Amino acid sequence: MRSLHPIARARPLTRLSALLVVVLAAALAGPFMSTAGASASASCNRTQFPTTCEVIEPNVKQFSTTYPQIQLYARQHVTIQAGGCVQTGGRGKTWKRYVNPVGGFGLYKGYIDIPYTTFGPLPLWQVLNAEFTVTRDTPLILDYDDDNYGDNGYWGRAGDDGTGDQCRGLGNAWVRLTITN
Repeated sequence: MRSLHPIARARPLTRLSALLVVVLAAALAGPFMSTAGASASASCNRTQFPTTCEVIEPNVKQFSTTYPQIQLYARQHVTIQAGGCVQTGGRGKTWKRYVNPVGGFGLYKGYIDIPYTTFGPLPLWQVLNAEFTVTRDTPLILDYDDDNYGDNGYWGRAGDDGTGDQCRGLGNAWVRLTITN
């Protein structure tokens, strides 16, 4: 008789231990990656062709956010557009462009990650109007680079057009994907 692999002989998880695994995984994700806050601002119009998907006011209160409502499928062609501004917090003029911010020592910019297609997050300014062919079914992931996520958002715009007035005439941040087959 063949012996089972040690993992296969392990006792099944009890309900309590399974719950602990879920809680621990959520705690470890912390402010770095989440789907929280993603559902209110992301959508796709799949009633027309080409399909247009948008994230209005992307989550900038953590490093990475997965948008499960924007599902990309293998062999689709995706063209990326983005723009607008983000409140980065702090003192003085604190609004910055989401795509190509002025000032901030390399911080305060948005990134796009299409797993198995972009091979990691790419700065949005590098991929504007670029077309990618999706290699595997995956949700959209958007990242934001900052040193203090707690004071970011889309608040306090009155009289603050940002460093060098970079946000004058611009609305809040957005990302738009145009999807064709």
